[in-house]
Amino acid sequence: MRTLLTIWAAKLAALALRLTGRAGTHVPGRIARRLHPGIIGAVRHPARVVAVTGTNGKTTVSNLLAEALEAEGLRVASNRIGSNLAAGVAMTLIDALTWTGRSRADVAIIEMDERSARLILPGLKPDVLVCTNLTRDSIKRNAHPAYIAWLVSSAVAPSTHLVLNADDLIAASIGGDDNHRTFFAVDRQPGDGTTPSGAAVDVAICPVCDHPLSWDYWRFNHIGKAFCPNCGFRAPEAAYRAREVDAAAGQLTLDLAGDERRAHLINDNIVNVYNEIAVAAVLDQLAVPRDRIVAAFERIAPPTTRFASEQVGRTTIVRQLTKGLVGVACSRAFQYVAAFPGRKSVVLNIDEVSERTSNVENTAWTYDADYDYLASDEIEQIVVGGVRRYDQALRLAIAGVDPERIVTVVDEISAAEAVEVDGMAAVANLHSVHNAVITGTPVQNRLRDRLGGSAS
Repeated sequence: MRTLLTIWAAKLAALALRLTGRAGTHVPGRIARRLHPGIIGAVRHPARVVAVTGTNGKTTVSNLLAEALEAEGLRVASNRIGSNLAAGVAMTLIDALTWTGRSRADVAIIEMDERSARLILPGLKPDVLVCTNLTRDSIKRNAHPAYIAWLVSSAVAPSTHLVLNADDLIAASIGGDDNHRTFFAVDRQPGDGTTPSGAAVDVAICPVCDHPLSWDYWRFNHIGKAFCPNCGFRAPEAAYRAREVDAAAGQLTLDLAGDERRAHLINDNIVNVYNEIAVAAVLDQLAVPRDRIVAAFERIAPPTTRFASEQVGRTTIVRQLTKGLVGVACSRAFQYVAAFPGRKSVVLNIDEVSERTSNVENTAWTYDADYDYLASDEIEQIVVGGVRRYDQALRLAIAGVDPERIVTVVDEISAAEAVEVDGMAAVANLHSVHNAVITGTPVQNRLRDRLGGSAS
């Protein structure tokens, strides 16, 4: 009865919020957890539950999985528009129930904040848990990624099947002896090195003998295929691999446990290559036929608030999530933008305080990010907007960006007016998570207007 009353209270709260034009996800979930702290485990779950976590990529992977499974005709419960904390997960499960407590969904795809694992996993007990990666995040909130791996491991049920990134030794370590593990990876690509560099490298020594690690290939932070020349330790072998990534053709080869299939490349950013093979691995574990897995990538794509690229005349507008407070994620966005050929300009709006006036993290995280990529001679101008614009400008100058190329503006959206667009091969619109809609979208629209394009 307590569970049923909690379901009713949460549904009524959500209904009231929607009638007032609000989303109705987080607050009803908080009410539900206040009335019944164990509500995540008390309600009926769909027949299959997949949880997706990781420092970067969890939103993209969970969205892609939900879209692919809906195309298979399944009824999917997912927190794509809600919170990935405990309250949002609780409300996602409640939304999928009838008023009598029966589940209306065939499968749940639950995006889970990795820091909240101990509040979510004991009740959720997912059939499958996907971990995209565990890299350096906000030190104030998350500490070292190995600590997050311990948090997740301490909360995951022995019955949960783990789908893990073999190229990330921290993520690959999640779980206990009873957990079944499936690994995914991306094969060596042109440009991969064998010597770690950059501002942040979180794994440098062998977890067995403490000898310095060597690398068959290294990409960024601690992502790559590591081995120990002293004791023979190696990164786990992956059953699912992305091979032969051809950005020009927009294709890659998916090795699905030995069955190679050519597929559409959803995005050529290495982070999204990992996301694609992770999605393929989960769909295969869920017994989706492999020809339909390949077909799914023809119609699904990362959310436009994460990535979008559009051609207006001779200029490409690149919209890229650049996750403030997370140096590794920013580095990947900077590297991706810098790789576009030709003259470029950048709108940089990764200020994390636009909506808050207190409890703000300091800017130490910017020194975990490789701003050096933006010092490319082909990037002719960087316009920085927002409250932290001078901190960002200083960090850019320290990284080697010519101060003459740095422009600061008070308002984030007005950066779209200040940036040079004429004659540019690409203009980058870099924004964070919190301002994706309030800043990223209007900046994108204004850049399009200035280039004489129309909304697609």
